[in-house]
Amino acid sequence: CASAMLGLSCLALASAVVEAKAWFGATPPKVDHTFHRRGWTSCALCGGAERLGATVEVGNLRELDAAGASTLLDAVRAHGVIVVKGQNLTRAQQVEFTAALGETVVLPSSFEGKDPEPFHPAIQRITNFWANGTWKGPTARFGAYWHQDGQFWQPPRHNILSILHAQETPPSGGETGFADLRAARHTLSAPLLARAANASIRTSVRQIADFAKGDEEDLAAFPDAEHPVLDAHWMDGGPLLYVGSPHMEVVGLETAEAGKALLTMLLMHATSPAFTYFHAWDVGDVLVWDNTQTLHHSFPYDNDGSAKRELYRTQARMRPAATKEEL
Repeated sequence: CASAMLGLSCLALASAVVEAKAWFGATPPKVDHTFHRRGWTSCALCGGAERLGATVEVGNLRELDAAGASTLLDAVRAHGVIVVKGQNLTRAQQVEFTAALGETVVLPSSFEGKDPEPFHPAIQRITNFWANGTWKGPTARFGAYWHQDGQFWQPPRHNILSILHAQETPPSGGETGFADLRAARHTLSAPLLARAANASIRTSVRQIADFAKGDEEDLAAFPDAEHPVLDAHWMDGGPLLYVGSPHMEVVGLETAEAGKALLTMLLMHATSPAFTYFHAWDVGDVLVWDNTQTLHHSFPYDNDGSAKRELYRTQARMRPAATKEEL
């Protein structure tokens, strides 16, 4: 083995290569975490992501201290998506927990649509029942396509964590899928890297279907945003793809059609089985994910009005990056 000439055993070199691949440019976490996996014979939707979906043990989130918040933030930076099991937060407690992770994001009230959470503007209801307890009907669905949240914010305000807490879940189905944009960038072929090098996505808050009925004054407060497709993580500088969603405009190539074709290829690559994790929900789960390094997608369930799928989402804007030495 040639590495022996450098004082390394072949086994040590192979282990180092595997370790580097597993993190795909992310600085490894300070604490090792187990992965939340149901096993190939138990999952209805199965993915092969190497990094996503770590279970983090920090106790009761209602009693989270600064050290616990630091552990969570380090874990989500390294793993992209983390799971905290067995929680039961009120809406106010979820907002308090969110503030421990960063700057709580509150969108204009006109963006909230017809189902705001009473008294809590930072909360978004992800549920098949209205706040008054009536069923929304069989076609109620939210986020059923691969996308990143926060792409309509200009840099660096697009560095958004999402927090989703399950209070009730259907008997089966209703998974949330995630795709690893660090792994997708790490494994992108040389021709696609070269093609994407000059490309950026451009997006407007006016293109977000959920905000379609926003007030003009609120919409005008959000200037168009542009993000390079080949980007770097704000906290550790690791390379990643930033693709937004299938609805983005891609600029920097010969034509709009060429940009759309590139985006389609990148999304197909990023959402392949090797890079995906599908979370099957249990009551009490709290998921935290980093939107800059993951895509997510809600999946269907039998929504006939007999069972609730009741989740609550908040968002936190990441605080300025630590130095790599501190990581």
